[in-house]
Amino acid sequence: MTKINFLTVCTDKYPIIYAEKITKQFIRSSKLNITPYCLTDRPQLISDWATPLNLAVKTQGWWNKLNLYNPDNPDGWNLYMDLDIVIQDTFDNEIEWIIQQEPSIACVSDAINWMGEKFSSSFMIFKTNSQKHIFERFKNEHNDICNLPGGDQVWTGPQLKNILYIDEKFPNLKKNLKFDIAIKNGDKLSLPSTIDSTIKLVDCGGKPKPHDLHMLPYIKRNWHDIICENQNL
Repeated sequence: MTKINFLTVCTDKYPIIYAEKITKQFIRSSKLNITPYCLTDRPQLISDWATPLNLAVKTQGWWNKLNLYNPDNPDGWNLYMDLDIVIQDTFDNEIEWIIQQEPSIACVSDAINWMGEKFSSSFMIFKTNSQKHIFERFKNEHNDICNLPGGDQVWTGPQLKNILYIDEKFPNLKKNLKFDIAIKNGDKLSLPSTIDSTIKLVDCGGKPKPHDLHMLPYIKRNWHDIICENQNL
């Protein structure tokens, strides 16, 4: 059975419940051998659903994701997903195919090619220690790096080699709710009550967040109905 570390990063504005929900839903939907971890500034709030990992370099917002590349993190293949992704269905076959390719790093292309960068850090699979150079530079230069425009993926993308873009093989693995799924009418967006059943992951990046989307059956079923120790946001 394929072994994989499931990593979340929960810092700053995100309630811990977001990390707990996506972790529990991934474990529920998968038959892989999963070890869950959460990189967080609030390790005391994590119970038996994951092992907390300290942030070697604590910054703000998306820059904290660069701690994912810390070579001191647990060994093995890592799956990372942003906290506002909602898991609709199992994607074990996709994970196993990716690992078989042994990429340096795999991701799904950015939905809007943010600031001209195709690389997206919202969903990544990589091996521990494979991106040590990214972490070492971040550790040494983070005071300057964190003032750069665009965020972690715009800074990281140009430094990566041999990126495997998963959506070129599996176009419906992950879709962005606002940019791929919503129906556009001028400046207005209409969120459909049903989606293509082949879409495995719904990315709710930006606003509205999953906790605001209880009116959508596929978000309610796969996010709101996941029971956590503390249901309050």
